[in-house]
Amino acid sequence: MTLPKIMVKITAFDSKEYRRSKGGVLKFYTPLGCGVTVSKIEEFTSTYTEKLQELCKDFGIGKCCAAYCPAELFGKIGPGKTIRMSDELLKSVQDYIDLAYFSYVVLPPNEVPKIEVGGYKSEKIEIGTFDFLRQLSVYFSYITSWNYLGIEGRSEETIYVDGFGGKMTPAWDDVTTKISPTVYTHGDECNIFISIADIIAFLTDKKLWDNFLHLIPSDIEEVWSSYSFKTDTHFLDKRLLSKIKWYSDEPINLTPYYARPIIFLKADGYRTEDIQNLDIYPEATIFANKKSGCIQGFDIYIDSPKVKDGDYFVYAGEVSKRIANTLNDMYSIEILSFKELREKIELL
Repeated sequence: MTLPKIMVKITAFDSKEYRRSKGGVLKFYTPLGCGVTVSKIEEFTSTYTEKLQELCKDFGIGKCCAAYCPAELFGKIGPGKTIRMSDELLKSVQDYIDLAYFSYVVLPPNEVPKIEVGGYKSEKIEIGTFDFLRQLSVYFSYITSWNYLGIEGRSEETIYVDGFGGKMTPAWDDVTTKISPTVYTHGDECNIFISIADIIAFLTDKKLWDNFLHLIPSDIEEVWSSYSFKTDTHFLDKRLLSKIKWYSDEPINLTPYYARPIIFLKADGYRTEDIQNLDIYPEATIFANKKSGCIQGFDIYIDSPKVKDGDYFVYAGEVSKRIANTLNDMYSIEILSFKELREKIELL
């Protein structure tokens, strides 16, 4: 992956759902966000890449994506191996991580039973707290970046955010006023910095559970105390609702912020989820990584506005090829079959 020479520090963000149940009843739920700051970028990159290849061989993973995503491997190697592989990969790069930043939400339903959303060019409605938190989890990666950037001096960093969907919030307005974040669709598979944020969020949940600890700053600090990086935790509560709730039903337009080039994938008769299960998919993530771009399945009605000059369209089948050629009449994009993609990777 080619990195800009002027880049001094990267902070990458991802998030996951954090839930605790008792007797089959959900007792606590929040999105949990993690941001990882790295200043020793070259050392981190080379160590991560080498260790990931080694671990893929050790754990019997035939073809490995450019970056490691725990959730994608649960069904392939099982939870036990996924956890061990995550921890071994993290330990290999821990000395190059400056900070792991955590964010979560505390909104007790008995104190905040409903939340009012909308209002700008849309109807104001009230939704239950749990429903709000579930929808918040979809875009909590950038909410965590907003929380992080609220501390003085952090707006000079390069900010990477895992792909998300969401509606307009004051928090997003604040983020894009301070900086121009780079958003990676499938970031935890094609961007190694987002991957580590994903791994730390994943392992935080696991380590808290194993040690009978809670999602509070002191317990998060405790489970990571034997690792070399620092931790910092800030939770969000009702005082910040005005910033994190959406004020419009209009979805955020992420097109100006996507990592470029986007590698669009389209195969006749296959959904994006189906393509992800094919052996060719890891190679597509490697290509995106080497180009410092990201991966995107292609739906002609949803994704056409995202296409820009310099992007790639990888196809299989005549219908997908025709779509690619049509787009190439409108934009300067490179068209590759999945076979040609494999050949192109070998030349990089």
